[in-house]
Amino acid sequence: MKLTPVCCFGEVLIDFLQDKAQPGVFHRFAGGAPANVAVAVARLGGHSKFIGMLGKDMFGDFLLQELQSYGVDCSAVRQTMDAKTALAFVALNEQGDRSFSFYRPPAADLLYKIEHCPAELWQDTGILHLCSNSLTEPDIAQTSFALVRLAQQHGWLVSVDANLRHNLWSEGKASKELVTQLLEMADVVKLSEDELEYLADGQSTQSWLQHILAFRPSWLVVTAGANEVQSYSKTDSFSVAVTKVPVLDTTAAGDAFVGTWLYQIAQQLELGESLTELVAQPELQWQMINKAIRAGSLTCQQYGAFSSLPDSSLVFD
Repeated sequence: MKLTPVCCFGEVLIDFLQDKAQPGVFHRFAGGAPANVAVAVARLGGHSKFIGMLGKDMFGDFLLQELQSYGVDCSAVRQTMDAKTALAFVALNEQGDRSFSFYRPPAADLLYKIEHCPAELWQDTGILHLCSNSLTEPDIAQTSFALVRLAQQHGWLVSVDANLRHNLWSEGKASKELVTQLLEMADVVKLSEDELEYLADGQSTQSWLQHILAFRPSWLVVTAGANEVQSYSKTDSFSVAVTKVPVLDTTAAGDAFVGTWLYQIAQQLELGESLTELVAQPELQWQMINKAIRAGSLTCQQYGAFSSLPDSSLVFD
């Protein structure tokens, strides 16, 4: 059976993770939300591709090697001498929650253009995944929306994780208008509870969700850390409990959730089932979210991003 590709667009960067025992010491890890999702899918045995730009520098070379070592197809990755690879310094509190300091912009990932994307990428129907961090500058936002339109023209599903990082935006806050516009174009959407509150901008969160679901999205999930996950479709909603686990580092936990969710959606597409047919089966949706929660929980119990993402035996056995 031919595997449905999950193609992740956006930033791949170096996470310098603070050593909790030695706060002045930082350890290098590969990361970046879309790249984490690509690795998560590959770790589960899926067909995973990454679309993006790296600096032609030591960090860019390292990240390209890391993606490839996990089985991610990097044929749509480009490298440039015009900007450096993005960096993020990550501090952890006692609960394992993170705070970020980004060295971006300028950064290579912001320089990806629609013409960098090979035409053969669209030969197989698949899933395009991206986050709002590819909306933070006008040029990369233009590329993001162009990729979404191109994917839809070729019959692909579009997945969006809001993944708001306010300090990446020049105004210090994410543009509610741009992010909402991207969410309205997606088929599947993942938000955190905090992101939902921010984007709802004072109106009822339920009213805002119904507004989004009136557009293209067929399936929307809202996560809340250790609290239950809420699932919404155009006709149904339900919650899934989250089992409490000891937390070392929450880095990439949400990406593990998304990657596992998309991997399972891709599996259903391979079986000839449409997203519309899938969301008409709440019991199957519940099972899929439960597995995604498990992947996120396992990721929280290890340090780093790529290296913490679980394989299929840990999630599905």
